[in-house]
Amino acid sequence: MSQKPSDKKSKVLAEHFFRLEYAKIVAVITPYFGLNQINLAEDIVQDTLLEAIRTWEFNGIPEDPSAWLYKVAKNKSVNALKRIKLEDGYRSSIESESLIEGLNFSEEQIADDQLRMMFACCDPSISQEAQICLILKTLCGLSIGEIANAFLTNNETINKRLVRARSTLRKEQITFELPNADGLNERLETVLRTIFLLFNEGYSTSKGKQLINYDICLETIRLVELICNHSLFEDFAKPHALLALMLLNAARFQSRVDSQGLMIRLEDQDRSLWNRQLINRGLAHLNKIQGSKEISIYHILATISAYHCVAKEFTQTNWQGILQMYDTLLTVDASPLVRLNRAIALSEIYGPEKGIEEIEQLSDSIPHNYIPFHTGLADLYIRTKDFRPAIKHLKKALSISKSPFETKTIQHRIEECEKELK
Repeated sequence: MSQKPSDKKSKVLAEHFFRLEYAKIVAVITPYFGLNQINLAEDIVQDTLLEAIRTWEFNGIPEDPSAWLYKVAKNKSVNALKRIKLEDGYRSSIESESLIEGLNFSEEQIADDQLRMMFACCDPSISQEAQICLILKTLCGLSIGEIANAFLTNNETINKRLVRARSTLRKEQITFELPNADGLNERLETVLRTIFLLFNEGYSTSKGKQLINYDICLETIRLVELICNHSLFEDFAKPHALLALMLLNAARFQSRVDSQGLMIRLEDQDRSLWNRQLINRGLAHLNKIQGSKEISIYHILATISAYHCVAKEFTQTNWQGILQMYDTLLTVDASPLVRLNRAIALSEIYGPEKGIEEIEQLSDSIPHNYIPFHTGLADLYIRTKDFRPAIKHLKKALSISKSPFETKTIQHRIEECEKELK
């Protein structure tokens, strides 16, 4: 029996179910139109939401809202295919119309189609920026406005990226299929790299209007779970390593920000707020690939994160193990962030002076507009009670920062250092 909600409640609930099911419906109906008409599939799902808002407002929310959305989307798809048949006489539309009428939204079919959509979105012919936008739009169900907010840009820019991506889908005639055995590893690498970048966009403290975009992070975890749970990838270690890394990092969400919106350093975080369920899931995926010959960056980073997560207190952290992992990581990734994090690990073992020495040696090779360089040095100077150089580096970081949350945190730390000098 359906319930009759208020106008506002019906809209909120419709949008809630729409967000949950958007990506599933788009992925399942797209093959019947072809990737070259993915915008038509999206339009159909958008129309389904509008109809849900209108109908639920007057008739109440159905007992099974998801099934209601699937049924309406399916009917609209059939009607669209009939319209194409009448207008263009496509034989393929006749076949698709017959197939979609018997369509079942089973969990297995949804998972398979979302996986195919993921690999299509990450085709190498599509730029990295456009890949991420496509995934956010078609696989995570985010609106253009939400994507724009996540990237600190405007709707027009995101629209242009999506238009270019869809144009590439048409021009390159990208198929809605998983790659064959020969190209599977290379394409999987692209997919995992894109999802990892996307996770970092959600987790980053330097972008967006929110300090942490939980929706993006949780959606990327769901996407990697699709890969890990598929039989095609059962012999691959990288997806499990990436999933472990994301789960272990996500487990610390609730402790990273205080009630004033200030970022909390790792040593000051309340570890009782860490999500033990996510930690255990992350450790399980990491243990699953122990002994694997396929060691990736994700495996190393997940192990570092695991060292942090299993330490009951900051002082019990296995910094020797973390330093060893960073030494290994340097052989494949000598990026500024890796070298800075290694220097922090050194400082925890040999003292802040050693960390300062190590980072100062990197100053010529690291761009001076790189915020972690300045905040990392400031942290170490604060630990030595040398507040003047700490303030200098914090002010430099403040002049570079574009995130309101990061700016607020840096300003707060400057004020704390200035109090120490009085």
